[in-house]
Amino acid sequence: MLIVPVAQCTPRELDELLATRELNELLATRELVVAIGEGELRGSSAAAAMFAGWCVLDPDARIVLDTPAAWAGAAWRIGERAYALWLRGVTEFDAATALKEGLCDAIGSHFDIGTRSELALDSAAALIQRRGGDALERAEFARLFAAGEPQKGLSAFLEKRTPRF
Repeated sequence: MLIVPVAQCTPRELDELLATRELNELLATRELVVAIGEGELRGSSAAAAMFAGWCVLDPDARIVLDTPAAWAGAAWRIGERAYALWLRGVTEFDAATALKEGLCDAIGSHFDIGTRSELALDSAAALIQRRGGDALERAEFARLFAAGEPQKGLSAFLEKRTPRF
């Protein structure tokens, strides 16, 4: 799992990060990319947050769609609803509005996978990023079963205990 604290960097630091780890490389990763946004996310920061598989915004965070990359992230995340926002001239979102519009997945100060399997989260991210498909889904489920992930969860359920992945 790759956690990208997108707003804990200055915009210049983030641009340098994205220069070394291209946005395309970030999109191509098979891992679940978690973006944790604080402060004001604009430009590259907003794009990285919205292209992430899971985006958590601090309650005081704001997303500003001010560049083509940021709008592309919005379009990737919410589809043609991004075009409707653009037509209405809506470019700034507080955390609550961003959650309502689908530009982020949660509001909080951190990301916790809890008792979920990191391997299963990475598989889900791969399916979502590549828009799934029968062959890919079969391959991912075969990989999960070969690794024993479902058996661990089932055993924990039957033993009435919290799973440890």
